[in-house]
Amino acid sequence: MAEDVKPSQEGPRWGLATHSHNFRGGVTIAVLALVLLLSTFIVSSPTVPRILAILTALVGVATAAGFVPVRGPQDFYGGLVLVLLAILALVASADLPGQRGFAFGPGTAPRLFSGLLAAFGIAVTLVGVFSDGPVIEKYKIRGPAIVIVAIFLFAALIRPFGLVIATYTAFIVSIMGSSEMRWIESIIAAAAMTAFCWVLFVVLLNLPFQLWPQSNALGILFGQFEEILKQTWIILQKLVPIRL
Repeated sequence: MAEDVKPSQEGPRWGLATHSHNFRGGVTIAVLALVLLLSTFIVSSPTVPRILAILTALVGVATAAGFVPVRGPQDFYGGLVLVLLAILALVASADLPGQRGFAFGPGTAPRLFSGLLAAFGIAVTLVGVFSDGPVIEKYKIRGPAIVIVAIFLFAALIRPFGLVIATYTAFIVSIMGSSEMRWIESIIAAAAMTAFCWVLFVVLLNLPFQLWPQSNALGILFGQFEEILKQTWIILQKLVPIRL
């Protein structure tokens, strides 16, 4: 009799835990998507990232409400994170000019890769809905945090210091997120990836990237941070009107 009762007690507990995880995950996805949705109101070409942000937010709300069956949590939430990254990239490159005839513009490659990333993320998310997969395990925040820092560092350095230094620095910093990092191998790998980016973007795609630092690189770098602070203040004023 006790053995018959025990499975029925564990079943609801597992179901409640799963629903709790999906609730937290769905709310997190919805909040991040809404933040990206707000960012689309300050760019000149918001249509595609805005639609993706709205759809992602709706998926997050539906997941939190229990309307979306999450059979493979790793695939499901990992795919949604890829979609969020694609939206962020589309917003960041929205003001860059696109393709002109057969010539690539500065915004062509970022939008192309962002579209591919979004499509891949949607496919991975659907795999998590229709097929069983592993649950989300505990992870360390150090590696992803360092990679994110490397991405922002590349964005800050690309204009004043050029493609070579920005790419090399970003690769070195991102490699530091691994606990198995070896300096000699990392230096060689970063040099190889920097050369690959130069061949791909400058030689093959003929994108107008500056390779080396400008004469006033430090001034441009500090000017970028000042502009970011100004734009952040403007966004805050739009979202929360401040009366002086």
